[in-house]
Amino acid sequence: MKRIQLITLFSAAMLLALSACSPKVATGGYVHDGDIKDQVIIGQTTKDQVKEKLGSPSAQSSFGDEAWYYITDRHETVAFLKPETVQEDVVRIEFDMAGVVSKVETYNKNDGKEFAIATQTTPTEGHTLGFFEQILGNIGRFNKPANASDTVAPGRKPGSGY
Repeated sequence: MKRIQLITLFSAAMLLALSACSPKVATGGYVHDGDIKDQVIIGQTTKDQVKEKLGSPSAQSSFGDEAWYYITDRHETVAFLKPETVQEDVVRIEFDMAGVVSKVETYNKNDGKEFAIATQTTPTEGHTLGFFEQILGNIGRFNKPANASDTVAPGRKPGSGY
């Protein structure tokens, strides 16, 4: 009897330990309701129809041809480890001048490229004051006024004491 209780306790402990290792899933961005290429027809679907079917885009192009981007990503975190990106999909929908879809492209995690972020800094214009320039820079700037009337606040009479 004691052996069965020990095996049951051990099994329960192992089940809890294994469930703690299951990944925590976080999905962000656009949620797919099917293949976008089936919902968007090149040469026929307009911007308004795309927005109605797919919703607002995750991002829009800032220059060049007008394009909308629908971005989906999925991250999994196991225990205390760093989150890992397991899925990343981008759909780029390009529009012509009339606002009709002219191109639909899909990209996934494998299409991405790693790049190094520049660590250089751009120098700013102007002069930065050094330590001694800050300390000694005001010498001679606070001179006594030439006549006593310069020390009176505007709207006050000289000698009034206020």
